[in-house]
Amino acid sequence: MKLRPSWQQSEFSWRNVLWIGAVHLIALVGAIPYFTWTGFATFILFYYVTGMIGITFGFHRLLSHHGFHAPRWLENFAALCGTLACQGGPINWVGTHRVHHAYSDTPRDPHDVTKGFWHSHFGWLVNLRCDLANFEDYKHYAPDLVKRPFFVFLENYMIHIQVVFGLSLFALGGTVFANVPVGFDYHMAMSMTVWGVFVRMTAMYHITWCVNSVAHMFGDNANRIGDHSKNNAVIGVLAFGEGWHNNHHAHARFARHGWRWWQLDQTWIMIRTLEILGVLKNVVRPTQAAIDAQKRGRLAKPQQPSTRPQDAVPGVGL
Repeated sequence: MKLRPSWQQSEFSWRNVLWIGAVHLIALVGAIPYFTWTGFATFILFYYVTGMIGITFGFHRLLSHHGFHAPRWLENFAALCGTLACQGGPINWVGTHRVHHAYSDTPRDPHDVTKGFWHSHFGWLVNLRCDLANFEDYKHYAPDLVKRPFFVFLENYMIHIQVVFGLSLFALGGTVFANVPVGFDYHMAMSMTVWGVFVRMTAMYHITWCVNSVAHMFGDNANRIGDHSKNNAVIGVLAFGEGWHNNHHAHARFARHGWRWWQLDQTWIMIRTLEILGVLKNVVRPTQAAIDAQKRGRLAKPQQPSTRPQDAVPGVGL
């Protein structure tokens, strides 16, 4: 993958700092005063909807690496869920991730862990590379997604979609889920909004960032590959299977990240279920050669990029 010339330039991103700071502040201030079990249930529900269906299933294993083939409606739905995570639109998220795989843990990696924990966790979003901040640059890292009008729409209206979602939760909390006999239940409206939007986004931000930081610093380099990726069980559980990160970096197109029976991979359970139901096709599984090589402590031949014309895009086979 050839980087855009602007990759060597970075700018302090006031937009990211103000947005992420505001989300954290509202979550911290509002979590306890507006705690209800309904609000907490909303948090859990949309933690899975945006985090697993949206980010790990949609943005990551489907759109970034094409680890399986899904019908168009499911691609669009997963991309919408991923956009609700507010970690960037599908084009930006996928483009950034493909650059990461192409240059993992080198100076060209956006969240290069050799620059320190905080850089890989959050700092790279503060001093943001110009090629990842400007659409005209990062669209070149995901040319397949730019061709999809719905993905471009999600890219352009990510914040607007989140606002509509938050207002919808507020309205539902005050009416449908109200705990008062008559009138609008302001406390429940705030509870579902604070926990369903701000606490959920804050938690999901840090879990995703931990894949970039913790799972590149702490754990097992089971496949003996050249970068710093690690298999980390804690992140594996919290991030729906993404914590088996060394497995993923060894063979990025494998749709299953937890190769062993004891490596919990919730996203794979979802993928396998949809495959059994006939929704997903061409699921790329870990090969026996890769698993045997891991047991012997050496890397098997990396998974070859897909030969399908529609998969001939940067980063898919990395």
